[in-house]
Amino acid sequence: MKILKSVLLLFALLVLIWSTQGCGNAECVLTGFVNCGNGGGADKSIINGTVLDVIGGPGVSGIKVRAERNGEKVASDTTNSEGEFKLKVREGNITLLFEILGEVTVGRPFTITEDSEVFLDVILDLVLPQIEVEDWDVAQDPIRCDNNQSFIIEEDDLVDFTVDGNGKDCIRAKGDCLLIDITVQNIALNDCNEGILAEGSADVNLEALAVPTLTIDAESNGIHTKGTASVMLIGGNIVVTSTASDGIRAEDSSDVDIQPQPGSQCIIQGFDDAIDPDPTATIDRDGCTLVKP
Repeated sequence: MKILKSVLLLFALLVLIWSTQGCGNAECVLTGFVNCGNGGGADKSIINGTVLDVIGGPGVSGIKVRAERNGEKVASDTTNSEGEFKLKVREGNITLLFEILGEVTVGRPFTITEDSEVFLDVILDLVLPQIEVEDWDVAQDPIRCDNNQSFIIEEDDLVDFTVDGNGKDCIRAKGDCLLIDITVQNIALNDCNEGILAEGSADVNLEALAVPTLTIDAESNGIHTKGTASVMLIGGNIVVTSTASDGIRAEDSSDVDIQPQPGSQCIIQGFDDAIDPDPTATIDRDGCTLVKP
């Protein structure tokens, strides 16, 4: 499955690059939630940042913070007496630059997803120089992927990523969604109708690298796949819970692959059934405990 994930990621990026040639929007090929057909959009994501300390420099107030994309400024702010700043940006890859005493001293790339609020705590080290990320939390609105879109964020062990469904499906990938690939420290899908709904040939990969790591809390199915869609969860402690339906429901020829780390805990709990696959579907949940109230 790791090899398949790499192939799918490469394919998604190649298709995105090809699709921009008739798009007229240079920001179509960006990590994050991409829609080349909308001709652009408003700044829907917010970065709430705090400079905690400046090593080898002055205090945290009065630092000019600039967000750049492809070398062009897209947002800026100045830290207050507490080191706090706020930026509104579009989704995609950006570089944050911190200017102290009239000089740009340190910068770092960040991936910003659409309809998200980022809470970022950093320390600026002017001796090395570098930016030390102390805390990086992403509060994400429900994710929707279709129309040759991809949603990709790979920040390994840095990000705590939370999707608040507010009673809607937390992640919904339709048949022409290229790929949803989230690799971070912790992942939580909260207050979902369905935690993950993947239809058609969509692929959804979630990988969390810390312990505890990956939780899905849904009223309807925790995971629901249709067609030839595929969902893969990789993590330390994995908990999938449905309070009114199945923990995992797999229809048609779809497949779900749950891969807990050795020695970690994996629980799949459903109101009707913990898992409910069609005869032609596959649910690989080796090492997981199935719970039915």
